[in-house]
Amino acid sequence: MFRKISCLLAAVALAQPAAADVIYTWHQTAASPTMPEALNIELVFSDAAVAGGALALDIDNQCMFVDPCIDPQDSLLSLRYWYDGFGGERINYIEYEHRSHPRYFFDRISLDLAFMPGGMLSGSIFAIDGNSDFSLQSQGRMFTMMAAHSDEYVGCGWEYPECGGARGMLRARRGPQEVPEPPVLALGALAALGAWAARRRRA
Repeated sequence: MFRKISCLLAAVALAQPAAADVIYTWHQTAASPTMPEALNIELVFSDAAVAGGALALDIDNQCMFVDPCIDPQDSLLSLRYWYDGFGGERINYIEYEHRSHPRYFFDRISLDLAFMPGGMLSGSIFAIDGNSDFSLQSQGRMFTMMAAHSDEYVGCGWEYPECGGARGMLRARRGPQEVPEPPVLALGALAALGAWAARRRRA
């Protein structure tokens, strides 16, 4: 009997939706003649960060100069920024990965964000990796690319020296899921146990 109850409880727990990270991607609404086309931005946050409603973060991974150099935060899990180039090449590519060494010389990321209803972001974002950088600022949910630069010739380097001006939104692919509280799980398990007992009596 106890074993069957334990199995029912486990089954109910496994049936609940699993928590997952929240991915925000760039959705452009207005292009700019001073910027390359096909801007891409992707930020991945932990569920706990999104549930907090706001995030102010200053990451400084200076692995050329400091040891240990990896920022220990657990809110921003990744940041990617690039423009689509010829043949699928990623131009001016910035890639920050949680607790990983920088691709180039260092990572510096500054965020001051609010997680808004409907899976939207607002606030400001700045990122630099020693090769490329960009700065976003929003009014409400609408972000504007304030400026972007790169040491590369293409993209926001020599090709677009006054890079900036595109507008768009950062929107979640998946909204934060509500995970049932432990009492709800217990009620579900009791209901399942009652149904099992009723079937056994009829048998």
